[in-house]
Amino acid sequence: MSITGSGRHRRSRKRLSVRVSDKGKTDIGRVLQVFAPGDRVQIDPNPAVQKNIPDRRFFGYAGVVVERKGNAYTIKVSDGRKSKMLDLFPMHLKRV
Repeated sequence: MSITGSGRHRRSRKRLSVRVSDKGKTDIGRVLQVFAPGDRVQIDPNPAVQKNIPDRRFFGYAGVVVERKGNAYTIKVSDGRKSKMLDLFPMHLKRV
């Protein structure tokens, strides 16, 4: 077992930090935003909400909304030559 850790959020302190002025605040508009299939979105995780946060390799990726699954959306992103499907809450997405 490694002392440095090997979790999925390792070495992402800068990416998952919240500014001091924004601590404790959640933008209700981002939580309630609605997307239709075919909309283009960018993965912009909200670090204040750890639930359903994507892997750090997908931070900043752009994709297309495929469908809605309950409260989440299925996003199709291309990772090199492969296309991958991610299920994300709308608070981790931004319209492009």
